[in-house]
Amino acid sequence: MKRKKTAIISQEEARDQDAETPASVTDGTQTGFLLPLAAFLVIPVTIIYMELLAKAQIFDTVFDDWFLCFLLPCASLAFLTGAIPMLLPGKHCRRAIRIILAVLAVLFSAHEVYFNIFHTFFSWNNIGEAGGAAHFWREALISVGKVWYLIAANLLPFILMCVFGKRIAPDKSRARIPFAAAGAVLFLGLYLPALLMINSFRETKDQNNPYYHYNYIQSNIDQTFRFYGILTTTRLDLKQLMFGAPVETIDINGLQDFSDLISVSESDIAYGWNKMDIDFDSLEKDETYSLMDAYYKSVSPTRKNKYSGIFEGKNLIFLTLESFSTPVIDPEFTPLLYQMSTEGFVFRNFYNPTWGGSTASGEYAIMTGNFSPYTKCLNLSADTYQPFAFGAQFKKKGYKTLAYHNYIGRFYDRDASHPNFGYDFKGVGSGLNLKTNTWPNSDKEMADATVDEFAGLKTPFHVYYMTMSGHMQYDFAINRMSKRHEKDLPEKYNRVSKELRAYYACQYEVELMLQVLVDELKKNGNLENTVFAMSADHYPYAMTNYGLSQLYQLPGPKIRNKINLYRNSFILWTPTMTSPVVVDTPCTPVDILPTLSNMFGLEYDSRLMMGTDIMSDGEHVAPIKLLGWSWVSTQGEYLSETDTFTPNASCTLSPEMQQKYVENMNEYVKAKTSFSKLILETDYYRHVFRK
Repeated sequence: MKRKKTAIISQEEARDQDAETPASVTDGTQTGFLLPLAAFLVIPVTIIYMELLAKAQIFDTVFDDWFLCFLLPCASLAFLTGAIPMLLPGKHCRRAIRIILAVLAVLFSAHEVYFNIFHTFFSWNNIGEAGGAAHFWREALISVGKVWYLIAANLLPFILMCVFGKRIAPDKSRARIPFAAAGAVLFLGLYLPALLMINSFRETKDQNNPYYHYNYIQSNIDQTFRFYGILTTTRLDLKQLMFGAPVETIDINGLQDFSDLISVSESDIAYGWNKMDIDFDSLEKDETYSLMDAYYKSVSPTRKNKYSGIFEGKNLIFLTLESFSTPVIDPEFTPLLYQMSTEGFVFRNFYNPTWGGSTASGEYAIMTGNFSPYTKCLNLSADTYQPFAFGAQFKKKGYKTLAYHNYIGRFYDRDASHPNFGYDFKGVGSGLNLKTNTWPNSDKEMADATVDEFAGLKTPFHVYYMTMSGHMQYDFAINRMSKRHEKDLPEKYNRVSKELRAYYACQYEVELMLQVLVDELKKNGNLENTVFAMSADHYPYAMTNYGLSQLYQLPGPKIRNKINLYRNSFILWTPTMTSPVVVDTPCTPVDILPTLSNMFGLEYDSRLMMGTDIMSDGEHVAPIKLLGWSWVSTQGEYLSETDTFTPNASCTLSPEMQQKYVENMNEYVKAKTSFSKLILETDYYRHVFRK
């Protein structure tokens, strides 16, 4: 009789068989229902867990007033995602769950690392700058070290699925069509009520509401993340990237410029207006251009004033200072900076908001007089017509126009944008050769390498510098400029944190750079005929909250939501000034271009810039993107997070008028920010000046 052969299997195969046993149980048993239910719930539970963790860590809150707006869209998308693997059998279902969990871990971790570096969220509209992100590998590694626990928490569901996956989705289990259908039903059952709730806020005047941040995410994408979480905002962001963003509805006829709140003297009226002869009615139309033409036609131009043309014919050196802040200025440590900041125009109400969360958006605001929420704004501007940029305006007047940056010239596509702004541009690798190559590079060495190209010119010149030495990280072991100047710090700085000492040390390069420029201009007889202007690209957002609280003398909790964190210096000085001019008008970097255009007697149309001549009459406002659009105006301060207006001592509004004023000003700020974005996106100046 033939002997039956014994089957030999490994221990792993035996465990797999044990794991598969529950799947063979009929669907009517408890085990047969619980395993598919567990597989179905893995992804929804993971998504909600990651979203709650991110919300608690980044925004220091979970159960806020808008929790349902966060939970319903998040849960609906979570159940829909969880339904997808249920359409697949056995190991394919398990692999799909693992892939989705891995993608979620990468997505959430990447946003958390990015936020830790820039203190703003990544938008897919900035995908054109993805290559530039490689230049921040040092910051990325440091940030990974700071948020390692979040990364580990995001990876945990994926790891658990790798370990226990065969128990949840055995190899020979069938597709769970009923659970896939249940996922689709739950998606609709949660998503439709969510849309109804969101749309119920459609007519709300306040921008800080669910409808606004669901539909117009690029106005303030950080607030959309706060309202809706990472996954829902990513979906909205990608949707608008692929299909276009909706144009905000703005009641142009209802806007007020508040000019009636400020008295105008007869002498001011006699100066005339900063505007050009533009026939908006004759321009070619489409839906967007028609809206924009109607808006700019309705805007009141600014008046010329006693400062119009006071610098006409003079040279201009403009410096955008990397991460600079007013507390750096010190009579002992930075005497030349102190002289320039106290003996020239003193702007005591200047703010440096982070509209787009990067140097690029800050630089773009200074150079164009417009806002941009995009990191890739310089890249986008390279293909647009920019007649009002400093380089273009001064070149039209016969000036020599030069621009320099002591980092890689192609970074942020400056080698394309700055020539389009009217400059002969040099960066590292694009014609600029520095004595040393460090991280970051030396501002003084940039001045040494370039000053001879213009200091001795007998014809007018305009020079633009974008500095680098003040760049993060603020650590003596990483930042070579901090290490280079550690010994130059006055003894009084020993009382502050190591991080803050490193920050002061690297910013000392600005002082040394200015000394080089002033000395060479003086030697060549050009100093008396030169105007210096400088402003930061943004506040030093890479500093810890503790470092910022020391630097700005502000309380630490929620320090990044405080308006005074963004108060900074706009320095405007020429050695021929006999006494300082103190200016209390609220202003931001977008106001610099129209202000200097007026002072240098350049031809521009004040209606077509979102910035305003700081020295002009009328109502002024400094929009600051916090949680929603906050602002400081001639009348007072509005904080969007709490929807509160605090009138200042010179406010001319009655208590009855203040509420109406806030509503109108919010619409006014929305119009400025929205139409500013459209200028870039539609190449509007080419449309206006097509001839």
